[in-house]
Order: sequence, then structure tokens, then C-alpha cells
Amino acid sequence: MLKALIVEDEQVNREFLLLALKPHAACTAVGTGEACLREHQRALALAAPFDLIFLDIMLPGIDGLRTLEQLRATEDAFDLSESARAKVIVTTVLNDHNTASRAFIHGHAASFLTKPFRARELMDELSTLGFITPDTLGKPAA
Repeated sequence: MLKALIVEDEQVNREFLLLALKPHAACTAVGTGEACLREHQRALALAAPFDLIFLDIMLPGIDGLRTLEQLRATEDAFDLSESARAKVIVTTVLNDHNTASRAFIHGHAASFLTKPFRARELMDELSTLGFITPDTLGKPAA
């Protein structure tokens, strides 16, 4: 089963992602960049890395972009291949090309979703990234 980390400080957004992903992924949810970094490090140390990370840009403490850059530095320290690294979907209320560019160029984000987004958009993104197939939409993962 897909293993996902949700990094979102707003409870309602966290709950939305947890509900939408529940049929497809085993999820862990945290509310800060610091907690994200701890969970990511722990998962790598246990040789059970996250496949997918939903990362909000506007977080208390370490913001999402700095968190993303630190996630990648941790993966570098673990000498992970490109294919073994977590796919990161950046989520934000900002429709800002500079933020998106930094996420893609410096953080190697896989995708960028502007909030609010619907469950269908989320599922389409997971399909585009190869995590689910159109025939599995709405069906629980095995």
C-alpha cells in the first residue's frame, strides 16, 4: 500500500486529505515542517520511507519550501536514488509562480496544487504520478 505523509497545519485540510487518501494510502499527518522532518527521518531510518508527501507551503516554524529543501538534503544523506525519493505534492493557497518554481527547481517537487482543490483533482494527480490507476479510483488499495 502507498505510504503518505500529510504536512498541513490547518485541521480541516488535514482531515480532507486523510479522508480522500484513506482508500489508497496508509497516511501519517503532521502540522509543522519540523514534525515532517522528524517523521521523514524516522521512516528512512526504519527503511520504510514515504512514497508520497503532501506539503503545505505556509506552515508555522519552518515553511514548506525550506522543509522540502531539508527533506531532499536528508535523502541525499541517506544516499537515496532518484526513484527511491518521496514524490512531493506541494499544496498552497498562493498562486505564485516564484513559489512554484522554487518548489520544482530546488526541491524537486513532483506536483503543485493550489487550494482549494477537490478530491477529483487530487485523484487525477495521483493517477498522473502513477500512484493509482483510473480503474482503482474509488476502490480500496489491496
